[in-house]
Amino acid sequence: MTVPARPHAFPMDTTHAAVLVIDMQRDFLDPDGGCPRLLRISLEVLAGVREIIPRIANLLTWTRSRQMTTLYAREASLPDLSDLTECKRQRYANAGYPVGTPGPLGKLLVRGEAGCAIIPELAPASGDLELDKPAQSAFIGTDLEASLRALGTTHLLLTGVTTQCCVLATYRHAADLGFFPLLLEDCCAAFDPRDHAAAIDVLTSEGGAVGWVSTSDQLWNTGEMRTDEK
Repeated sequence: MTVPARPHAFPMDTTHAAVLVIDMQRDFLDPDGGCPRLLRISLEVLAGVREIIPRIANLLTWTRSRQMTTLYAREASLPDLSDLTECKRQRYANAGYPVGTPGPLGKLLVRGEAGCAIIPELAPASGDLELDKPAQSAFIGTDLEASLRALGTTHLLLTGVTTQCCVLATYRHAADLGFFPLLLEDCCAAFDPRDHAAAIDVLTSEGGAVGWVSTSDQLWNTGEMRTDEK
């Protein structure tokens, strides 16, 4: 079956698909999270980012009803920061939110701290897979690729934050590994909408050489999928 997408229709295989929920954790989406607090993200801007939460929840209800695997990726370094590269340390410090900065939800982007927990609205269900990633791509420093290969997964639906950072990094890594990734743009967001739009422009550039972009509505409104629900 095919799903309407840009710049070309996406060849979907629901029997070998998984959903990847990227960085939907309190450090990014809670007003007390390290990133909104350190970057002085306004409540209005944060509310705009959080608009994707019910859309992802609806998507997960739909995909779980079809027994698709759900994987949650959290950006989180080891407590001793031994997996934090010097390059990333400097980049995040330059950006204004150094990894390990103490805050109301614990140390920023550190495993086991309250800020690394998935937001309650999208709490993992029994059987869902969870992984902590020390890098922006969910494939770096994790067993994600091995897990997907073991499950026979060939197609990935990507959701989460932020679009231009960890979502795009994971998307491009997945494509280079030979998976078929589809980014659902209504289920992704950035603190600056211009960054979100720029990431979408990258994915739809060069006539489709980079990838595919669609929406959750287009996914489940595909004719073949409506037939599944009868």
